[in-house]
Amino acid sequence: MLDLKNGNDEKFVEENMCPIGLASHLLGDKWIAIIIRDIALFNRRTFNDILNNNRENISSGSLSARLKLMRDLNLLDIGTSEQHAQKKPYYLTEAGISFVPILFKLAAWTAEFRTPAPDIVELTKPYLDEDADRMKWLLERLRAFNVHKCEEPEPLWWA
Repeated sequence: MLDLKNGNDEKFVEENMCPIGLASHLLGDKWIAIIIRDIALFNRRTFNDILNNNRENISSGSLSARLKLMRDLNLLDIGTSEQHAQKKPYYLTEAGISFVPILFKLAAWTAEFRTPAPDIVELTKPYLDEDADRMKWLLERLRAFNVHKCEEPEPLWWA
């Protein structure tokens, strides 16, 4: 994986890979999509909430490493909690929010060609029909929750 902290080969990678190759290089880890899903759609904002509530059982070490990488890739910001000084909520940046439609495209592909969890497929169906207005609404709400932080979403607010 690209060493963003030290900038090793970053310029070479950015300038010489095709867009698909670069996206795969930067985001080709299953945990990144799952973490974005958990924050965007299930409002799991803290380390422990993501760790303890995802279906895929990410380990604490993997979660910690991916959260750091996602901050380095400018997909996430860390906020502060008024309730607890040690709780650090994660918020999607504009780059993280713009990945959400890609998640729904992935969901549409697996729903067509594989057999993912039917309860989640049912929740995503309204977004799998290429409804541009619905997706626009979803992205606007995500910006309100994550970028502007003007409101806190309810569980499954998008379903």
